Amino acid sequence: MAKIEVLSGDFLQGTGEYRHGTFRLKTVLNSAGVDVKASAFKSLEIASESPVTNRDALGYGLAGAMLLGPVGALAGYLIAGTENEVTFIGTFKDGRQLMAATDSATYKDISQHLLN
Repeated sequence: MAKIEVLSGDFLQGTGEYRHGTFRLKTVLNSAGVDVKASAFKSLEIASESPVTNRDALGYGLAGAMLLGPVGALAGYLIAGTENEVTFIGTFKDGRQLMAATDSATYKDISQHLLN
């Protein structure tokens, strides 16, 4: 399951899920969420792509600091690395729209469903 951060559109802002080609997104009518297939996109485009520090970087840095001091903190932080966050805009075949952000691997999977 991948996390999707809904930024705007016809779905409620906040966290959604993406799993096996299906989104679970909250709507005004159904706050528990509705399932929407990625293949239901009519169009999909990248609004921005930027590197973000992995969420585990702080934990790795602290662990490294406890073991090896300042050098270990830096090494732990660098080991965690960065990942690319993709903000995308999608229009579904039924006219609903979505602006959301997710990691680059999840976006790649979503876009593959559009091609099929």
